[in-house]
Amino acid sequence: MSQTLTTNQVSSPYAMYEKENKVALLPYEVLRVASQFVSKDESKYLITGIHLKVNKNEILIGSTDGHRMFYFQFPKDVLGFELKKDITIPGSIFKTQVKNATKVLITDDLITFQNVEIKISSVPYREIEGTYPNILQLIPDSFTNNFEGKEFTFNCDYIGQFCNQVKKLSSNKGITFNGNNPNTPFIISAKWDIKNPFEDLEGFEAKLNYLIMPIVNLNRNKK
Repeated sequence: MSQTLTTNQVSSPYAMYEKENKVALLPYEVLRVASQFVSKDESKYLITGIHLKVNKNEILIGSTDGHRMFYFQFPKDVLGFELKKDITIPGSIFKTQVKNATKVLITDDLITFQNVEIKISSVPYREIEGTYPNILQLIPDSFTNNFEGKEFTFNCDYIGQFCNQVKKLSSNKGITFNGNNPNTPFIISAKWDIKNPFEDLEGFEAKLNYLIMPIVNLNRNKK
């Protein structure tokens, strides 16, 4: 006679971690996307990680390589998602897609990929210590979107890498540009509606946000 085992009945190689303090429970897809935009330069150790920041009302998940920045903000303490402290975690853990994962449980030393039914896999990690750059101060407060007579040039690789992620999570595959002038950052945003756990959350529109600077054309500026 066959028997179905629950995850609690299966011996885990990570059993030593099971009584650790819970740090966060976060949406998997956002962390996966954020991992695509961390720095690969080990000399820039702090920004090889994904930064998780909590304030009074929101949680921010952000990453940057020093040239562009990804961020996603959402209300705290909804749908079971939570973050108990600011922390930076290694981006490399999320580079390879974990099939069927929808949530990520983070404790003091362990990152666990899970879905509604089971824990899929767990990976030990070490927090990246140090003061992460204040990425919130880089986000413009408002946009004029007055582009008449202006030209804006962007790195096609940077745009393409964000679009590759949008194609996986947005059904209409549209992106929106908001900006002011060639010397300030632009925000490229896309609606998240594929594998979106927030789709039924009233009053909240889930958007993937990508901050990028236009390329300065020195010859044009001399005219």
